[in-house]
Amino acid sequence: MLATFLLALAAQPIPTRAGACLMDRDGHLDLACAAAQDKGPTIKEREKAARTADEMWALALECDKKKLKADFKRLLARTLELDSQHAGANAHIGNVQHKGRWMTPLERDAAVEAEMAAEMAKKGLVKWQDKWVTPEEKSHLEKGEVLHDGVWMPFGESQRKQGLEEHEGRWLPRAEALARNSGTEVQKLAGVPLASHLTEQLSLWAQPAAGDLAPVAAGLVRGRAWFDSTWKAEPGLGLLGGRLAEFYLFVDDEPYQKTTPLFAARTRTVGAGWDAAVAKSYGFFWSDPHATSSVRLWKRGLPDLAGHCYHHWGHLLANRLGYDGRLLPPWYDEGVAALLEFRSHGRNAVFCRGNKLEEPTGPSTQGPAKKRDTGTRVGPTGESRAKVAPLDPKAMRDGRWREALVAGLDELPGFDALSSLQFTELDGAAIAASMGIVQWLESRGEGALRQFHDALRRNAPPVPDRVHASPGARRAMYEEAFRAASGMSLEEADKAWRAWMKEN
Repeated sequence: MLATFLLALAAQPIPTRAGACLMDRDGHLDLACAAAQDKGPTIKEREKAARTADEMWALALECDKKKLKADFKRLLARTLELDSQHAGANAHIGNVQHKGRWMTPLERDAAVEAEMAAEMAKKGLVKWQDKWVTPEEKSHLEKGEVLHDGVWMPFGESQRKQGLEEHEGRWLPRAEALARNSGTEVQKLAGVPLASHLTEQLSLWAQPAAGDLAPVAAGLVRGRAWFDSTWKAEPGLGLLGGRLAEFYLFVDDEPYQKTTPLFAARTRTVGAGWDAAVAKSYGFFWSDPHATSSVRLWKRGLPDLAGHCYHHWGHLLANRLGYDGRLLPPWYDEGVAALLEFRSHGRNAVFCRGNKLEEPTGPSTQGPAKKRDTGTRVGPTGESRAKVAPLDPKAMRDGRWREALVAGLDELPGFDALSSLQFTELDGAAIAASMGIVQWLESRGEGALRQFHDALRRNAPPVPDRVHASPGARRAMYEEAFRAASGMSLEEADKAWRAWMKEN
């Protein structure tokens, strides 16, 4: 029994300690125990042993490297508890330094703002939106005012002083904005879409069926170049009162007729019933307060629509030149317009003439005249108006107005007869003669037409008359005009222009 017990005892390991592990009697260490012993203290044990923020942060970085997220988060917080200004921990969470202290970006911004406010307060400035201003400036800015040339004023007023105007929320160069505002208003009233084409001098508005507006604009630009060169007119918008000339082209009758009341309301130079009268015509224009033309297709082709614009352009330019509220003689006004149309597209599609009626007929550009004697007498002298011989209208439409004029030149009465006619009395022969006289004056040399024009302006009758009722006043006006332009008397000039037409 005893022998058996001793043998069993000898087989048991000897409980020898190696650290916390036992070794057997042969001196071999328990391997499982040794492996556990090599791991050392746990994270929590090391955390408990840490005494400084740096030790805590080092342990936190180990956990971050081993992707122990929960441990890292806890240790990061413990680091900042020990030292709220710890550089590594603050940088890791996105904090920034300002004047030696770590803080959040929002705290830094607030600190900078407070420092700036204190500095600006010392200078007597206060914050307005994103800038520092004086209290006086702030009071103006709060009212929506801006400083322009040293004066506080509403924003809109300051923009206008810079030559701008508002159009649908945008501030544009004044002439462009006014034209766009006007075109938008007309389009709304017309009830149809209008395409637009703007140049430095004019704006075109038309129903799409009117076709490409660029060629029409090009013709108008050519006409303006001729007018400026021949009459020595102020270039650009000066002649037009600082606004773009406005042209409206309607293919359908209804939009044209709907808009005539609006155009009548825009000017004070037309009388009552004018809009109703021109609604029955092919088109109309007025030059005061600014150059405006409106035409419709009606019973003609598209080329005539463009021609009507060219014709009106001549009227508008002539009437704007030296305008003082008084009107130009009908023959001269029409002669300039017809010649500019011819210069623009080589033909004459439009004539401002008509029967002796209160309302215009055909392609009239005028409203009803003031009620007056429409017979063949002018003034108290009882002077008779000689009829002007008719010419072939087809030849004029085809651009052969000079041929038609020369063919009937010997039948034309003297200049006195032409100068006594009202717009409603002009016929093809009178218009051709008017074109011939204007072209002859142009041939007299640079500035001749401008001198003639200025003399007519100086001696024009009071509004609404276009023709002097007194033959003496009428003759005196043209005597001065022809002498200024050509150095000839009225009779000499009347003979000279006829001879020139035959020779050229």
